[in-house]
Amino acid sequence: MLRDTRFFEPELIWQASFFCGIAFVIGISVLLTSNICNIILLNVSIPDLLSVFRCAFLTSALTTIVAFSITRLDGIPRSVPVLTFFVFGSLLLMSGLIRGRLKQRGESKLQSARSRDVENILVLGANRAASFYIRIIDTFSAGNVMAILDANPSLRNRILNGRRVIGSPEELLTIIHEYRIHGIEIRRIVVAADRSELSQATWDCLKSDASMEVEFLTERGGIVQHMADGPAAHTLRAAALPFKNSAEADFILAQRRTYWKLKRTIDVSVASILLVILIPVMVVVGLSVRLGIGSPVIFWQRRVGQSGAAFFLFKFRTLLAPGEGHGAPPDEQERISRLGCFLRRTRLDEIPQLLNVLRGEMSIIGPRPLLPIDQPPSVGIRLAVRPGISGWAQVHGGNLITPEEKSALDEYYIHNASFWLDVKILAKTAKVLITGDWARLKLVERTLRSGPAKPNLGSLASLETELALGPQRSRSRGRVKG
Repeated sequence: MLRDTRFFEPELIWQASFFCGIAFVIGISVLLTSNICNIILLNVSIPDLLSVFRCAFLTSALTTIVAFSITRLDGIPRSVPVLTFFVFGSLLLMSGLIRGRLKQRGESKLQSARSRDVENILVLGANRAASFYIRIIDTFSAGNVMAILDANPSLRNRILNGRRVIGSPEELLTIIHEYRIHGIEIRRIVVAADRSELSQATWDCLKSDASMEVEFLTERGGIVQHMADGPAAHTLRAAALPFKNSAEADFILAQRRTYWKLKRTIDVSVASILLVILIPVMVVVGLSVRLGIGSPVIFWQRRVGQSGAAFFLFKFRTLLAPGEGHGAPPDEQERISRLGCFLRRTRLDEIPQLLNVLRGEMSIIGPRPLLPIDQPPSVGIRLAVRPGISGWAQVHGGNLITPEEKSALDEYYIHNASFWLDVKILAKTAKVLITGDWARLKLVERTLRSGPAKPNLGSLASLETELALGPQRSRSRGRVKG
């Protein structure tokens, strides 16, 4: 079919079908008698490619010999054996890569529980030692290598084992500060280069923070020491224990259990429709950010979501690069551009969060997620529900009200959540996009004065009893009703 468009004509189709039948039988025989089916192409190597080449060449050659001995290849173009070789080889290579990818995904799911709260790492030096180190760390889920720093400017933005070279070692403090703004704490610096290759500026960066653990791969035991499950790993896991809803939160959610289930369906539907409608807007904003601010167009921040689980919140970039200096990083107000101010004022930088909604990490309406550093010691019931793109606090002052007032407004929403309240918040959000934030102090004071309805202790006790009985209570109710 690739060689001759007349493949389906009656006088040619039987000849082509005969040739394809021979190729199919010989191809299956070659697969069954070789070890090609046992190869999993996690990382393509020369021996794997030679195995694919041998199988494809053997299949094409045997097919051509058998077909020529029977039909003299009448009606078959002479380039078909070559096409057979390339098609068969491509199918073998593609199937091996898909098989390897599926295996990697299966392994990542099994290791996700272990790798969720491991420490974050920066690697200095883009070389073979760094490549092997990243592979070992990924295989054993012994850490999370965020990026690579290398002094060679020609390697900037190159990718090594899935990690991007984002800067030079002299920019270490600035890059660590950038990650901290996004809610990521860098716990370890791994130096893949030799000590003698480090400049004095790099040494000053490494010595500036005594709490940062530095490890040299060129020293014996460096990798083994990192992979050991030491006290730091236990401390990190202990600090990331999941949040447990209080009995009050369980009671409040149970009061409107039907709506909270329906809310997820509404979120997915609305987010999908908005993403389709806003594609032209996203393209324009993305191009404007790329030309006016720089790359990357979309950045992420680590936020605290439902039940205390951390997730990465997406936004369009609004800040300029922090600069090339080695001193204190500039203030955020000095880095925001006119375009960034416009995107923040119009909330266009929040559009990528619709992807967070589809991923199940956020809702259209709900309490705004906070950075880990801004999370108050007493979270109340804010973390009992999915965080939202907009919320009751955002349409009643946003950044112009105090954290205590925001918390009270968010709790008011959780106590009174309903479809019509969400519609009201969406309407007020549209008004805020036009008029901007302004403190609605009377409404805030009224909410604080009224406060959320307190749960009845008797109802709360009965709810706890019902949760404890579980399915047994449900079955008994069914029998009584029947």
